[in-house]
Amino acid sequence: MLAPDVVLCTDCSGSLGAAARHLGVEHHALNLSKGQRVQGAWHIQNANAYHARLKNCIRRFNGVASSYLASYLGWFRALDRSAQSPRQPAPFLALAIGA
Repeated sequence: MLAPDVVLCTDCSGSLGAAARHLGVEHHALNLSKGQRVQGAWHIQNANAYHARLKNCIRRFNGVASSYLASYLGWFRALDRSAQSPRQPAPFLALAIGA
């Protein structure tokens, strides 16, 4: 699901462009085969780097059950966002109890 004000930045996949048109969201396609990775503010490598970090995190669990996917993604986001700052237990406990 995408919010109505989302901006979708992808490679030149025709299916993703068609999906963006169908959903009525802004779409910026970068042609990786021509070496185009940046176009103004649009930078496909950010999405690729995030995807690589997510795969690396999930790999340690040998896959996840789809019923727990939201929990795994929530913890991944919390860990990923805290990577730039020292990890303190209080923020993670607050996330765990929904505070």
